[in-house]
Amino acid sequence: MTSMTEAFRLALQKALAAGRDTVSIRGILIEMLERDPSKAEASAAHKAARRIAEDGDAVLISLLPDQAGANAYVPTAHGAGRRASNYLTVDATIIKSLPCRVELATEKWDALIDEGMRLTQQKIESNPMLSRLLPGWKAEPRAEKRAASTAGAAD
Repeated sequence: MTSMTEAFRLALQKALAAGRDTVSIRGILIEMLERDPSKAEASAAHKAARRIAEDGDAVLISLLPDQAGANAYVPTAHGAGRRASNYLTVDATIIKSLPCRVELATEKWDALIDEGMRLTQQKIESNPMLSRLLPGWKAEPRAEKRAASTAGAAD
């Protein structure tokens, strides 16, 4: 018998393999169970999503419903339409346009995330309103951050 986490992992991988570039973790869970999941089930699904991201098959990202596109999961609770949900994505445009919302990605995705961070930095610097709201915000490329942490650990 497979564990709950493994069953959710298979369901998430199947949804990604079916041609959906971005899948809602909670949305897939609801489709699979045909009801609202318990806290333990939601936790197991999130653990499964983290494993998929750790394997480099997708990026674990947090998105608002309007950022996730047509297949977005929209929570039904009061005010939840403005709350971010976790998604697995392989959509390069989402990864590049929202690098600060990336929760977990392997080195395989670093170049794409770094490009998004550079684009975000340019948007902030070219917009006076954003520059005032985010003073001193500086994108630190993931590859450089990873190299610095590796060098620090080696010392």
